[in-house]
Order: sequence, then C-alpha cells, then structure tokens
Amino acid sequence: MRALILAIAALLGAAAPAYAVEPWPTRPVRLLVGFPAGGPPDQVARLIATRLEVRLGQPVVVENRTGAAGTIAAAAVSRAEPDGHVLLFGVAANLAVAPATMRPPPYDPATAFTPIVEVARGPYVWLVRADAPARTMAEFVAWARREPGRLNYASPGTGSAHHLATERLERVAGLHLVHVPYRGAAYAALIGGDVHAMYESMPSPLPHLAAGRVRALAVSGPSRLPALPDVPTLAEQGVRDADASSWWGLVGPPGLPRPIVERLNAEVAAALVHPEVARTLQGWSIVPSPGTPEAFGAFVAEESARWRAVVATLGRMPD
Repeated sequence: MRALILAIAALLGAAAPAYAVEPWPTRPVRLLVGFPAGGPPDQVARLIATRLEVRLGQPVVVENRTGAAGTIAAAAVSRAEPDGHVLLFGVAANLAVAPATMRPPPYDPATAFTPIVEVARGPYVWLVRADAPARTMAEFVAWARREPGRLNYASPGTGSAHHLATERLERVAGLHLVHVPYRGAAYAALIGGDVHAMYESMPSPLPHLAAGRVRALAVSGPSRLPALPDVPTLAEQGVRDADASSWWGLVGPPGLPRPIVERLNAEVAAALVHPEVARTLQGWSIVPSPGTPEAFGAFVAEESARWRAVVATLGRMPD
C-alpha cells in the first residue's frame, strides 16, 4: 500500500520523501535551544515541551546547544533531516538578528527553515547589580555619563538582540558603555557583580529581584508589566525610541512536510491555552502570540529587516 501511495504521488508530480506519508512522530522529538538551561528561551521551551509531549505521544527533549548568539543550534536544525524529529525553539537572536548582522551571515532565515508557529512575546527589563548607586533610569544615565567607558553590560553574545537593543539604548540616551559578551550565561555575571547592567528577558529576573540580587530600573516595552508593576517603562522615564522586546517561535528544517507543520502549529496553539501554561506565562508577563506558519514567516522577515535598519542607524556592525 505504501508503494502504491508513493507511485500515485509521483504520477501527480508531487512525490515526497517516505517520512511525509509515514505516521509522525515515531520517536522522541528533539527541540534545540541555542541558549543555556535556565534562561528565558529555555524556560519557555520547556514549558511548551511538557504539553507537547502529552499531545504528541512522544517525549519532547529540550537540548541546549549554546554559542554564537544561538546560531550553532539554528544551523544544526537547518541541516537536519526534515522528518519532524529535530526542531528549533528560535528567538530574535538566531532567526532575525544574527543573519542581519553577522558577516558572512550564518544562513538565510527565509530558506534555511520552515516556519511553524510564533509562540510568545515579552519585553526586556533593564537591570543593574544590587550594589549599583542607581535606583531609577535617570540616575543610571547620570552615572554612566559621569563615567563614560567605565560601566559595562553583559549580553548573551555579540550581535544578539540584547546586544543591539543596548547599543540602541546607548545611542538614544547618549551613553558609552562597554559590551561584555558571554556564551549565553550572561545573567550570572550580573548576579555575581562582574558587570554593572544588562537587558534580560522575562521570566529570569523575577526570583533574583525578589531575593534582592539585582535591581530593575526600567521595562523596554510600551507598558508596565503585571509581574513588575512598580517598574516604569523607559518612555515614562524620558528615554524614548528605545523599545525592544523578546519573541520566541518554532521552526523546522527546510522542506518540513506540510502535514507535520500544520499539526505542530495546532498542537502549540492548544498547549498555549492549557490552564497551567497560560497561568505560568501570565505570571511571567509573557503574551502568547500563535498564528499561521505564513504569518510567522512574514514576521521573521520583518524582524530581519528591522534589525538591519538598526545596524544601519548605528552606522557600524556591533562590537
């Protein structure tokens, strides 16, 4: 019967690899994350994976492959067999920023992946270490201006979204900060007092803010966060045109069969409305944003163009 199906498909001019007509998934699904365990992409990925494996009937194993602003994991998925068993939990850094800023680009996101679904969005929080003299963004700006080139900030890699967002903040606020890139565990450097400040995505800051290990000065989005109601936005504190945000989405290798794409799209959307998942994301001030595969592909293209424009505005490639 399988041979007959393939023969008919070939006669219709639509022959597909064998895995396109076989049941899926037939073994554990590997979900690659380009950043360390415990960081925002990893936390959101694991939250979704717990529901996906229930719905798919196979384990969904989150695999952290760190380095190069998430592009090591992304490149691995772009080369994977398109059978639906290796996927990428992508972020702005490896799906939009790195291809727009690295020379040569590690891959073309328009052809290197099959868009599946956008998962969620959330703003950054501007944080300083616990012993910093600044308690507001205005105080931080004044501090940095008094000591140009003396204060440093961490990011999860050169060319990451966090890095470029900070460069944009520097330009808007008239600051000169020193960039300290990390392989991914940038947040630990702030907690340990090795750097003065950084942008971080939700939900990572929450337990450390509660414990007093770091201090939040501003939210990068258009409004305050339910989880941090006392932290004003950058705009509220007079720093305008510096908004930035995180987003997460699911992609597969190029050529991923449409039936697998459609099922994954539907299963992720269903996972996002599960009461436990929805409640957790709300507590993290992260907003689910599922849509069609085509909408996610268009969004990634728009984001790539936006980050290219940011680099053009900065007038150079980021250090």
